[in-house]
Amino acid sequence: MNINIEDKKVQIIMELTEDELLNITPATVTRIIKEAGTRLYRSRNKRLWISDRFRAGNHWNSTFNGIELIKGKLYVSLYVQYSNTDTDRSETFSEFFSRGDYRGAIRYDDKYGNPHTDYYTYSPSDKARALRSLLLTYVQRKYKSYYDKKKAEQENAG
Repeated sequence: MNINIEDKKVQIIMELTEDELLNITPATVTRIIKEAGTRLYRSRNKRLWISDRFRAGNHWNSTFNGIELIKGKLYVSLYVQYSNTDTDRSETFSEFFSRGDYRGAIRYDDKYGNPHTDYYTYSPSDKARALRSLLLTYVQRKYKSYYDKKKAEQENAG
């Protein structure tokens, strides 16, 4: 495998604009999940977790963890911190990546039984960063030798 081709793929992903990233179709994401995702529980369902190295979020209280393909439908996996605890959330891909800001809510009762709602939002630029992290994870999985070589170069240099 030609390392220069892999390097060019990473460079192309890094140069994509916000609009280009937000115009990635669900069909493309489905193909990425099918190619690089891991199978869930002996089923046809697949998940692609974002590598810690590329994980992105909303710079506030949430992190984009990955995308799941369950019974042919795409879901976004999010890790959300709120008040004094945290949780994992799953949102539909089409709703999360629709135009404009995405605003999610977590409703819960405090220890006194009082209802509370905490919010987490993703702006279009947050969503574009999340899609970039998905593409970089895909390239990392697809072209693992590229990252192994870069790691070896860094270790030899340092």
